[in-house]
Amino acid sequence: MISVKLPLVFPPGDMPILGHSSGQQHWFIVHREDAAKVLLLKQQVQDQTERYLETAHGRSRLQGRYDWDAVVMDSTTRRMVRSDFELFFQREGWFRQHNLPYRRGCLFWGPPGNGKTATRRVMAAHPYIQPSTLDLSDSEEKSADVLRLFEKAAENTPALVILEDLDRAFPTEGKRTQERAVSFQTLLNCLDGVGSQDGVIVVATANDPTCLDPAILKRPGRFDRVVQFRSPDTDLRREYYQRLSPILTGEQFEIAIEQTEGFSFAQLRATYILGSQSAFEHGRDIGVADVIEAIELQMAGAQNLKTSVAAPGFVRYPEGSTSRK
Repeated sequence: MISVKLPLVFPPGDMPILGHSSGQQHWFIVHREDAAKVLLLKQQVQDQTERYLETAHGRSRLQGRYDWDAVVMDSTTRRMVRSDFELFFQREGWFRQHNLPYRRGCLFWGPPGNGKTATRRVMAAHPYIQPSTLDLSDSEEKSADVLRLFEKAAENTPALVILEDLDRAFPTEGKRTQERAVSFQTLLNCLDGVGSQDGVIVVATANDPTCLDPAILKRPGRFDRVVQFRSPDTDLRREYYQRLSPILTGEQFEIAIEQTEGFSFAQLRATYILGSQSAFEHGRDIGVADVIEAIELQMAGAQNLKTSVAAPGFVRYPEGSTSRK
């Protein structure tokens, strides 16, 4: 008798436990003469558990698990994004029965650092979906690459197509959209053609949607979910810090929360990391005092930067310049 450890895989739509450190895996025991068949089965299961993100130039291994608890959201965003996405895989039959298109187009917008990237990473990690991504502002991306990736998504549904930084790729100048290596018309054709195939979810991100050509937003069916990712309010900032460290509580901590008004999630994380480094240097666990000190340093640094930029003699290099003599 021999035993082979196989990853535990749940049916589509449930959360898989892949290589879980707690040992929650199947032990498969067989007769020795059946070993070759079992090893083939093991390879087939592993092929299903290794997740990849398709790009125009190949693919990369996905990092992270399908875990919505890793993202802090307000109730509106949770309902419009998480709940809608999870129900997508359960309602195909119902949609077809009622002659409704079984697809979704989402535009996530808001200032950087507030969860757009983290959210689409969770979506891409779903065990039942084939994810792909395009950075349309990348000069290496061509119109043919975009068409090919959309066509591949339509052939491998359910599929997720992620379009990053749409406002950077196609900003408008007056009434005319700037053309890139990927033509604006190609994008529209993909959104209206293969991107509108049943089983395809398109998620685009933008920092400032007012820069986008109205043709992207106003035509029905292109993006039926436009979701703003705002800077976190007081409750969300408190929740985010306490997920990082449950010991962060008390009156001084509440004062610190008020000081971070306007901070993004990325800025909150930066203060936690800075505070953790200080705690490590002093040989202690991170506490409220460390976080408060980090917040003050972050705020002082931002203020000093504003002052320096405005000061005489400060050199602002053009965007894209590599000269730093």
